[in-house]
Amino acid sequence: MPVLHIHTNISIDKQSDFLAQASSTVASALGKPESYVMVLFSECKPMSFAGTQEPTAFVELKSLGLNDTQTKDLSLKLCSFLEESLNIDASRIYIAFSSPERAMFGWNKSTF
Repeated sequence: MPVLHIHTNISIDKQSDFLAQASSTVASALGKPESYVMVLFSECKPMSFAGTQEPTAFVELKSLGLNDTQTKDLSLKLCSFLEESLNIDASRIYIAFSSPERAMFGWNKSTF
Protein backbone atom coordinates (compact mmCIF):
# COMPACT_ATOMS: atom_id res chain seq x y z
CA MET A 1 0.00 0.00 0.00
CA PRO A 2 2.77 2.48 -0.55
CA VAL A 3 1.47 6.03 -0.92
CA LEU A 4 3.77 8.73 -2.26
CA HIS A 5 2.53 12.31 -2.01
CA ILE A 6 4.68 15.02 -3.57
CA HIS A 7 3.93 18.65 -2.70
CA THR A 8 5.87 21.19 -4.77
CA ASN A 9 5.85 24.80 -5.87
CA ILE A 10 6.56 23.99 -9.51
CA SER A 11 4.40 22.65 -12.34
CA ILE A 12 5.08 20.11 -15.06
CA ASP A 13 3.60 19.46 -18.48
CA LYS A 14 3.65 15.67 -18.73
CA GLN A 15 1.97 14.67 -15.48
CA SER A 16 0.95 11.19 -16.65
CA ASP A 17 4.56 10.33 -17.56
CA PHE A 18 5.80 11.72 -14.25
CA LEU A 19 3.22 9.76 -12.24
CA ALA A 20 4.11 6.54 -14.04
CA GLN A 21 7.83 7.06 -13.36
CA ALA A 22 7.18 7.93 -9.71
CA SER A 23 5.05 4.83 -9.25
CA SER A 24 7.68 2.60 -10.80
CA THR A 25 10.43 4.22 -8.71
CA VAL A 26 8.56 3.62 -5.44
CA ALA A 27 7.66 0.02 -6.30
CA SER A 28 11.24 -0.76 -7.25
CA ALA A 29 12.75 1.00 -4.23
CA LEU A 30 10.45 -0.82 -1.81
CA GLY A 31 10.41 -4.16 -3.61
CA LYS A 32 6.60 -4.11 -3.64
CA PRO A 33 4.16 -4.74 -6.49
CA GLU A 34 3.32 -1.59 -8.39
CA SER A 35 -0.33 -2.65 -8.34
CA TYR A 36 -0.48 -1.40 -4.72
CA VAL A 37 1.35 1.92 -5.23
CA MET A 38 -0.54 5.22 -5.16
CA VAL A 39 1.08 8.51 -6.19
CA LEU A 40 -0.37 11.97 -5.56
CA PHE A 41 1.15 15.07 -7.10
CA SER A 42 0.23 18.48 -5.69
CA GLU A 43 1.88 21.09 -7.87
CA CYS A 44 2.04 24.91 -7.91
CA LYS A 45 1.65 25.17 -4.13
CA PRO A 46 2.87 28.36 -2.45
CA MET A 47 5.99 27.08 -0.69
CA SER A 48 9.10 28.56 0.86
CA PHE A 49 12.24 26.73 1.97
CA ALA A 50 15.30 28.35 3.54
CA GLY A 51 13.70 31.74 3.04
CA THR A 52 13.28 31.47 -0.74
CA GLN A 53 10.65 30.29 -3.17
CA GLU A 54 13.10 28.47 -5.43
CA PRO A 55 11.91 25.01 -6.54
CA THR A 56 11.28 22.84 -3.49
CA ALA A 57 9.32 19.76 -2.47
CA PHE A 58 7.84 18.15 0.62
CA VAL A 59 7.37 14.42 0.08
CA GLU A 60 5.42 11.94 2.18
CA LEU A 61 5.98 8.21 1.81
CA LYS A 62 3.73 5.84 3.75
CA SER A 63 4.21 2.12 3.49
CA LEU A 64 3.27 -0.85 5.61
CA GLY A 65 6.30 -2.53 7.11
CA LEU A 66 8.65 0.38 6.41
CA ASN A 67 11.51 0.51 8.90
CA ASP A 68 14.24 2.99 9.68
CA THR A 69 16.94 0.83 8.10
CA GLN A 70 15.35 1.54 4.68
CA THR A 71 14.86 5.29 4.88
CA LYS A 72 18.40 6.43 4.01
CA ASP A 73 18.37 4.45 0.75
CA LEU A 74 14.80 5.57 0.02
CA SER A 75 15.80 9.19 0.56
CA LEU A 76 18.67 8.77 -1.92
CA LYS A 77 16.39 7.20 -4.53
CA LEU A 78 13.50 9.64 -4.13
CA CYS A 79 15.71 12.74 -4.04
CA SER A 80 17.61 11.53 -7.12
CA PHE A 81 14.33 10.89 -8.93
CA LEU A 82 13.02 14.38 -8.09
CA GLU A 83 16.32 16.03 -9.05
CA GLU A 84 16.25 14.32 -12.44
CA SER A 85 12.55 14.61 -13.22
CA LEU A 86 11.63 17.98 -11.64
CA ASN A 87 15.03 19.68 -11.45
CA ILE A 88 14.69 20.26 -7.70
CA ASP A 89 17.99 20.26 -5.81
CA ALA A 90 18.07 17.49 -3.19
CA SER A 91 19.01 20.06 -0.54
CA ARG A 92 15.54 21.59 -1.05
CA ILE A 93 13.57 18.37 -0.49
CA TYR A 94 12.18 17.10 2.80
CA ILE A 95 10.77 13.57 3.03
CA ALA A 96 8.51 12.32 5.81
CA PHE A 97 8.45 8.53 6.12
CA SER A 98 5.75 6.66 8.01
CA SER A 99 4.66 3.09 8.53
CA PRO A 100 1.06 2.82 9.73
CA GLU A 101 -0.18 -0.23 11.57
CA ARG A 102 -2.03 -2.59 9.22
CA ALA A 103 -5.32 -2.12 11.09
CA MET A 104 -5.00 1.66 10.61
CA PHE A 105 -4.99 1.57 6.81
CA GLY A 106 -8.10 0.63 4.88
CA TRP A 107 -8.47 -0.82 1.40
CA ASN A 108 -11.11 -2.75 -0.52
CA LYS A 109 -13.77 -2.60 2.23
CA SER A 110 -11.35 -3.84 4.88
CA THR A 111 -7.90 -3.14 6.31
CA PHE A 112 -4.52 -4.63 5.64
